[in-house]
Amino acid sequence: MNLGFRLLSSLVCCVLVLPAAAKSQANDYLSVLEQFVSDNAIAGGVLAVVGTDMDIVVKTGFSESVTRRPVTGSTRFYIASTGKMMVAAAILALVERGKLDLDGKVWPLISDLPDIELLEGADVVTLRQLLNHTSGLADYLGEDFAEASVGEPEKVWSEADAIRFAFGEPAYGSPGTVFEYSNSNYVLLGHVLKRHYPDLQAALSRMVFEPSGMRSTTVGATRGASDLAHGYATEQFDADVSAQSWASVLGDGPVVSTARDVAAFMLALLRDEKTVGSELIEEMLRGSEQDESYGLGIVIGSDEWGDWYGHSGGYDGFEADVRYYPDADLVLAFTVNGDVSSDADLLDQVAEIYFSN
Repeated sequence: MNLGFRLLSSLVCCVLVLPAAAKSQANDYLSVLEQFVSDNAIAGGVLAVVGTDMDIVVKTGFSESVTRRPVTGSTRFYIASTGKMMVAAAILALVERGKLDLDGKVWPLISDLPDIELLEGADVVTLRQLLNHTSGLADYLGEDFAEASVGEPEKVWSEADAIRFAFGEPAYGSPGTVFEYSNSNYVLLGHVLKRHYPDLQAALSRMVFEPSGMRSTTVGATRGASDLAHGYATEQFDADVSAQSWASVLGDGPVVSTARDVAAFMLALLRDEKTVGSELIEEMLRGSEQDESYGLGIVIGSDEWGDWYGHSGGYDGFEADVRYYPDADLVLAFTVNGDVSSDADLLDQVAEIYFSN
């Protein structure tokens, strides 16, 4: 690790006085974060470890390459598909209120999208199938969309404009018969939310961000804000690819947040039930017959330390991941402003430190 990274590395303890064991763990968390950032040639990152006996945030590196502005615990990162959990939670909140039917066809809610009949399977898919990726719908996020977005990196894509890139593409299979992760599902879910609120920001703020105490989280971001991490696509940090991510307001990846806010969301959703009640949480955490490891917008996992729930996300210049271990009441969350290339899993390393002490 070079001296620049070492000088910018630091630790933020959200508890004023930590027991000696917790202080030791905090230093260990910082060390693995520094190593992860260095190994992947990432500009910077933040790691949150939040549980009943610990509330620690560690950070390293810089958020912007020209000025070498340091990452802080309040630095906001684009979290890509990690935000799908928040969109799913908002949808389920509307189901709980009787505004949506989880197993009803979604067609009446999306039929206003121009030429949507060209999306194979859209007329029969259900809300549940969109949430758990068993819709079979083709993914709009392919090479054609990537080429178009590179040409207009600051364009704010509408659901109507984005979903067109899936028109005419063959479905992965009949709805309910196949699991295939498709970002089109969550673009359509974002459109459904906008039938009840003026925009996705209003929907997620009302049903997710505010109940969860997520004070630093937004849909999209405004260029120039001093608390934003810029995303970099090269080891030289000379390819700033932030614009497209900051402009994202589609339901498949709309959120800019802090590691601490992401952790707060997980606790509010799965422990405190502040966004959705227990009955629908059980639905959310149940995998499908086609894939038991994916519920309604959330990954269902386990390791030697126990069962966990979460979601990773990544797009050019940004990566994020979060896990909640319910038996330990523990959340692990990280955000970085670079592309992860190594096979090392940061959250595996952090979990080993926590559970081994």
